[in-house]
Amino acid sequence: MMDQGQLGEVVLRGEGLRKAYGGLVALDDVSFHVGRGEILGLVGPNGAGKTTLVDLITGIQRSDAGTLTLNGDRLAGATAARARRGLSRTFQHPHLALELTVRENLLVGASARRFPSWWRMTAGIVTDGIRHRRQENDAVIAIAEELGVPGIDEPCANLSLGEQRLVEVARALTQDPLVMLLDEPFAGADADSIAGIIDAIRQVQARGHAVILVDHNVDLLTSLADRVMLLAQGRRVFEGDPKECLASPEMQRVYFGTSEEEAA
Repeated sequence: MMDQGQLGEVVLRGEGLRKAYGGLVALDDVSFHVGRGEILGLVGPNGAGKTTLVDLITGIQRSDAGTLTLNGDRLAGATAARARRGLSRTFQHPHLALELTVRENLLVGASARRFPSWWRMTAGIVTDGIRHRRQENDAVIAIAEELGVPGIDEPCANLSLGEQRLVEVARALTQDPLVMLLDEPFAGADADSIAGIIDAIRQVQARGHAVILVDHNVDLLTSLADRVMLLAQGRRVFEGDPKECLASPEMQRVYFGTSEEEAA
């Protein structure tokens, strides 16, 4: 089960994050936080630094400056270590084993829970291999049913792109994360799949997980998010209420090259 804590309590915080590739600054002094049961929307045009920020959080890349803390403790180490501490992620392009069934992909996710195998052995969690496998199977079936994932024994290759994205959300949830990072979960999905993914994200939020949501569909993202952070050229230019973000001069300038005052 997810670690217990009060809703809204800050679980992940970044301070002064910077990442440069030679002379190109991808992120410049970016700070943020997200709390339990909160959806933080991350918006900005291509090249704004959204995916770079997600990569820094999950350990795919290392920051040049700044700190990340999870539950108040410094976040360091590679991707696998961070996953064990409570971070899970979906990608812009689904990373599923297409030849495997939905169930098998979810079981792969469940096997990468935050607790390393030695701890689980010590705690007596894996005292009965058969019983443990049965429990994990029951757990992934329950998550699939809760999120409306279709065809538990269907090969993922037979699913639509939107359905595959829903499987990715479910697989991330099998790891019982503190924070889920969803990178463009709606890209390429049809209307029915989008509705299913929205329901799944709401279910994740209702469980008390923190969510960082990245997507180019600004209207859809702002309808889901509790707060929005707008990035432009690697810098945070707005953070706050989604509706205020949509109406802000910063949003107008970043997406349309003008402010409301100039447009008037």
